[in-house]
Order: sequence, then C-alpha cells, then structure tokens
Amino acid sequence: MKCPLISADECSVILNQIDQLPWDAGKSPDSEYDNLKHNYEFIIGTTGFDFDVMDRIMGCEFLTTRSMPKKMGHARFTLYEDGGEYKKQFEPAFYGGDTKIRTDLAICVFLSDPDTYEGGELVLDYPSGALISLKEPQGTLVYYPAGVMHQIKPVTSGKRFSFDAFIESHIQDPQQRDILAEMESACAEMESLEPFSDLNLRMANIKHNLYRLWMKT
Repeated sequence: MKCPLISADECSVILNQIDQLPWDAGKSPDSEYDNLKHNYEFIIGTTGFDFDVMDRIMGCEFLTTRSMPKKMGHARFTLYEDGGEYKKQFEPAFYGGDTKIRTDLAICVFLSDPDTYEGGELVLDYPSGALISLKEPQGTLVYYPAGVMHQIKPVTSGKRFSFDAFIESHIQDPQQRDILAEMESACAEMESLEPFSDLNLRMANIKHNLYRLWMKT
C-alpha cells in the first residue's frame, strides 16, 4: 500500500539536512548476513533533527486506519550509492532490547526524486510468487507486511535516500486488520448518510466489539 506523505519541497529540506550527517555503514541484525547489505544508515535519535518524519507517518490517516499502529521503531535514514544494494533478505520478528518492537509492517518513505538515480528499486517477493518492484515519486510512503522477503536493487548512479522503520500494530493478525479497516470505512460512510440510525449504531457496536476481541494494548 502507498500514499503521498511529504511534498517535494519538504523532501528537499530533509535531503539538504541529512546529506551532511555522519553516516555509518549499514549493518544486518545478525553479523553473518552483513555481506547482503551495502548501504549507509543514520539511526533516528542519535542527534537532533528538525523535521520529524515519524510524527508525519503516525499522523497519516491513510496508514493509521489500515495499520492500527501501536508504536514505531528501528527508524533510520538510509543512503544507497555507487552500486549499493540490499540483497534478498528477511526481517527479524522483533527489533530492539528494552524497547522491543514486533515487526508487523515495514515502512519506506522515498525521499529522492526517482529521476536523480538509476536502480534502487524496492522489490517485494511474496510467498505466492508475485514480485512487486517499487520506485516511487519523491515523498511517497510505502508500507508492506514485514514478513515478506525483499531487496533493494543496486543503485548504479546518483543517490537514493529513504526513511525506513517498522510498525507494531495493535492488531497482530493482518486479516483482522483488513476487516477492521473495512468496517471503519463502512461505518464512516453509513454515518454520513444516516447519522444515529439504528443500523449505524449497531454496526458501530459490532466494530468496537471486534476491537475488544482482537486489540492488543
């Protein structure tokens, strides 16, 4: 799923700031997989930063109504250049120590204009055999199940900047999330047509009972 999140002008402000950051070589969760990852990263929280991309993401209605986010973690800016890539890989079920987060959804915000770099596609490899290749307009937010195998194709020219993070959802089961998202949409439409009708109230009651049944606080 994807949606516009940040304007091109705002992306330019971010890029001007992060291009000067002290980037570190990207590391895999397990050192034995480091040969898969050839990029640079800047972990959020290691220094002050004026533009809070995390707040913008957590305030994105398109995302929140579909993902029911509980918290976001392992947030970082990433840079790929000079052939940098991330070979086909998986993500751990959890990140972090004392502030552990379950990786239900992966987030990528494309910060670079796609015309300024070659390669760098985000490729999602679903268990069904479907391959989805993404190289999105500047400022686009993409999110997908973190359990899907994925890779970043080599960047053969230019620089590919992105913001990446993971979301732990209040609703762990993706099918349950989809049902609740559909219920939210249907209830909102029904309320706009027949506010406070008996049917509307009954549907809202069912929706909240499903939240009680499935939500993990």
